[in-house]
Amino acid sequence: MAAVERKQPKEDGGQDGGEDAYGWGMRQVQVGLLFGALSMAYVFRINLSICLVEMTDMNSTRTDVVFYDWNASERGLILSSFFWGYIVTQVPAGILAVRYGPKWFLFVGVVACSVLSALTPLAAQWGGWQLVLAWRVMQGLVQGFIYPSSHAMLSRWVPPLERGRATAIVYNGISVGTVASMAGAGALSASPLGWPSGFWVPGVIGLVWGAAWVLLAADAPSTCKRISPAERAYIERAFGDTSSGQKKHPVPWKAIMTSLPMWALIIVHSGQNFGHWTLLTEMPAYMKQVLGFDIEANAVYSSLPYICLTISSLFVSWFGKVVNENGWLSLNVSRKTFQSVAHWGSGATMLVLGLVNVSSTMAIVLLCVAVAFEAGTLTGYLCNHMDMSPNFGGAMMGVTNCLAAVVAIIAPLLVAAITGDSEKLTLEETTMRWNIVFILAAGVYFVGNLLWVLFGSTDVQPWNTPKQDEEEGLHSGSGDTTATVEEHCK
Repeated sequence: MAAVERKQPKEDGGQDGGEDAYGWGMRQVQVGLLFGALSMAYVFRINLSICLVEMTDMNSTRTDVVFYDWNASERGLILSSFFWGYIVTQVPAGILAVRYGPKWFLFVGVVACSVLSALTPLAAQWGGWQLVLAWRVMQGLVQGFIYPSSHAMLSRWVPPLERGRATAIVYNGISVGTVASMAGAGALSASPLGWPSGFWVPGVIGLVWGAAWVLLAADAPSTCKRISPAERAYIERAFGDTSSGQKKHPVPWKAIMTSLPMWALIIVHSGQNFGHWTLLTEMPAYMKQVLGFDIEANAVYSSLPYICLTISSLFVSWFGKVVNENGWLSLNVSRKTFQSVAHWGSGATMLVLGLVNVSSTMAIVLLCVAVAFEAGTLTGYLCNHMDMSPNFGGAMMGVTNCLAAVVAIIAPLLVAAITGDSEKLTLEETTMRWNIVFILAAGVYFVGNLLWVLFGSTDVQPWNTPKQDEEEGLHSGSGDTTATVEEHCK
């Protein structure tokens, strides 16, 4: 295949020398908006996990709001149903965002979720758990556009030497949205407005984000009316002749789906989804059933691990950038080291939680440590799509996110099957069942990461460069920009 050009930062501090060489501009505005998009996406994913604990609390003494007698199986189906819709739009979203631009697909993803969130209390009143389930499926359908569109925006707007920092900022929206949702939904559920406000307030905030997105976002620098000519020139120079949208090629699906490193990436992404979503969607239930916290304490303690994740993410994104820029480790060793710390560290912590009888305080500490370790994924598998194929990284993310979402569907259903109805069990029996959940999640983390360490790759794959580009000496792709592997996700 054609050689991939290696761009080096200019020693004289010229405009190709990174973020500090140019300073603030519209590309940072796009990053901020994407941070908001991922924050809101996770608020909408998680607020139900908190509110569901309160809205199904048949022992509550409140008379000003409605409560629903939904059993563990029905609750598990509701928590799982988001991903039923989510998997459907992942791959089409990646293709459509590349072909037609990501701006409006991202807008629909967030704003439609906002409307559906605000209407969730009415859905519960009109159609019970079945209509709430349908609502969640629709939220999953529209949210399927958010990740691939965000990847497409980053690859169009952010120069290679700035990509690591920008990616870390955007993905920190996940932990910020998680903390905001858990703490906010709990506080709102305990307020005079009750649990319905846990759906109304995020819905309004999402609509405000949508207005800002319409005014300030653009598919690419070339279509942005607010960008200065100097910043546009800086971004174009950073990308060389490979700026998005100049030349497009069909995605080499057969080559991608028969690639061993690609399947290793799918497996580690699936393992991440199993462990991550087991904790994220089920932690409030664990806090109530085993640790015995009420809704306000539940929300606070459930959010603590994600506050730790936010802090650890800032450190990991900085330290990973230092490691890669200074060449302390090869890219392959760096990626797999950070990823192994993330999954094997989290897995070991959950194994302790499952095997050792600990106090409530120690359980919360262990959960905080387990979730904080996940920060390593920011410079681990999450960057591997662009490592292997700068040209088709967005499409690859659509595939891995789609297949990993299947695992996210299974996780809450499996947890519900293992834990059963806690109301019918003793505390000892309930605790034992939750221990099985933690041990299972630890095993999935260990095996999934081991397979990626053995069979994953950070090398640019042969199918990254279309044959016609090899002949012409070009590096243009289907919407994602080409740059050196070392420059991606530093």
